[in-house]
Amino acid sequence: MTIFFWLAIAGVIVLLIAAVPYIIYLFGITFGKKVPDLPQTSRENLPNVSVVICAYNEERNIAAKIQNICESTYPLDKMEVIIVLDKPDDNTEGVAVDALKKTNLNWKTHLNAERMGKNKSVNIGNRLASHDIIIDTDADVLCSLNALELLVKRLISDESIAAVCGDLQPNKGCDAVTSMENVYRSFFGRMAEWESANDATYSVNGCLLGLKLKAIGEIPEVAGADDANTAFLAIRNGNRTSYENDAKVFEELPVNFKKQYSQKARRAKGLIQTTLANRDVLKHDRKFSKVFYPLRICMYVITPTLFFIGLLLLIIGLAVWLPILLGIIVLLFI
Repeated sequence: MTIFFWLAIAGVIVLLIAAVPYIIYLFGITFGKKVPDLPQTSRENLPNVSVVICAYNEERNIAAKIQNICESTYPLDKMEVIIVLDKPDDNTEGVAVDALKKTNLNWKTHLNAERMGKNKSVNIGNRLASHDIIIDTDADVLCSLNALELLVKRLISDESIAAVCGDLQPNKGCDAVTSMENVYRSFFGRMAEWESANDATYSVNGCLLGLKLKAIGEIPEVAGADDANTAFLAIRNGNRTSYENDAKVFEELPVNFKKQYSQKARRAKGLIQTTLANRDVLKHDRKFSKVFYPLRICMYVITPTLFFIGLLLLIIGLAVWLPILLGIIVLLFI
């Protein structure tokens, strides 16, 4: 046997090692602990909540967002809506006010004097809130009608839970890209749900995030993903976070592959930055710090490196030792 045979074998072994975190998560979401059922809380006993919507240039989306909230199963008399306008260049403010005036909602708007970005706008909205339970949601996404109710029920089901997010999905479509995205996000959501069942997850979606303001405080205005940093803040304070898979929130996918790739790259960069920036949490004595956080670090940092090393070794080995097999493999993936 030549050295190239052993290179191919080494490549396979490295690829298998790279897959270990995914195998552990696949086993966990299939056979592991499940999130408990929500308590049977009547809508009359639900707490008052503040829904904070931050909007920049959302003239096209804001009216539909307000209508979506009005159609929610959450009692409208227990809800206030706060729209923080981040100095938009279009008529977002006018469209929002006109839409709000046609509702029975308790509402208020705030116009930033200058462009401040999402994190600062969220903090402004949270400070304007009249209630401790906040639902932060984006202006360009639509929620399933029971999403707010499910988030709040999970939040009040356990005093240790400080934040709960919904399950972000692409708008329904029949194309191959949307189908692949659905599969990816479903697996991602089930991973986060398994973490939630055992302790906590930092894989939360800022598109629909419920939180207890007293437990969280100010949203961190640091590098990385703002939603994940919020979850880390809750975890660092000794609280739990949860992923509510049945609380669906839908977003439009970018119109072409280039924009989709750009969106994924931006989100991945923010998530990796956040993952590496909160390593002090590894010192905490809890399941999240001992099991799930190390697995996530492996998945986002170590696994990609091992994957490319293993793939390179396999290609070099097969190219010389068994080029016909390499050709068949390449044809299968074209």
